[in-house]
Amino acid sequence: MKKIDLPLWTDTLFLLCISFLFFFCIFRFYISALWGALLCALAAAGALTFLLHLFIKRHRGKRYTARQDKLEVQKLSFHLAMDSPENNEKRVAEALACESGKDAKIENGCIAVEEKRYFLLFKLEPATADELAAVVRSGGGEKAVLASSFTKDAESLAISFGIELWGAEKVYSLLKEAGRLPENYIMGNQIRRSLKNGIRLRLSRKSWRGYLLAGTALLLFSLISFFPVYYIAAGGLMLAAAVLVRIFGKT
Repeated sequence: MKKIDLPLWTDTLFLLCISFLFFFCIFRFYISALWGALLCALAAAGALTFLLHLFIKRHRGKRYTARQDKLEVQKLSFHLAMDSPENNEKRVAEALACESGKDAKIENGCIAVEEKRYFLLFKLEPATADELAAVVRSGGGEKAVLASSFTKDAESLAISFGIELWGAEKVYSLLKEAGRLPENYIMGNQIRRSLKNGIRLRLSRKSWRGYLLAGTALLLFSLISFFPVYYIAAGGLMLAAAVLVRIFGKT
């Protein structure tokens, strides 16, 4: 069963309500019949909300995919840093063999695929130039070093000696295409989405702009509405929320 994107639909409902109020105020000014104004406002609001829904869905879909890929890369980096060297060597060797179609042998602390050797330096911190120096001293031939990340000095040393560097993104792509990603990741404490986290997000300091925009819009709508008191009250509350969140909200 496909999971409902609740934030998307709540935002869509909010846009529908706001746009309906706006168009109703406009059409009610020009159309004397109440039902005529209601129908025109509903049609205009529905059309606008539909277009905005498609735009938001597409925009969030791309952003969600990029965020998920980044999260998966981070999870894999942590897993490889915490897993045993033997398991990492076996996993990467199988992926290299699958990618190249050639035998990948684990020997002398590296993985050999024909004349090329792959060295694994997975850890929580970036691989340093001192660690790459050991790879340089290991002899000639074509070499590649796999790690989550590298320091600037390590990157400069690799360029000087013609060593290929594979960062977390490239390692993730290799394992994913070969179907060798871990089934169960070694994970630390994860922040789970919950009602409490959702409320905390809405009260974060960066959300003040949304409250400010909503309050300003409501106050402007009060100028053309037949019920200005409600708009002024709601707009005032939104502006007060913007001020409070901006001052007291957590970063």
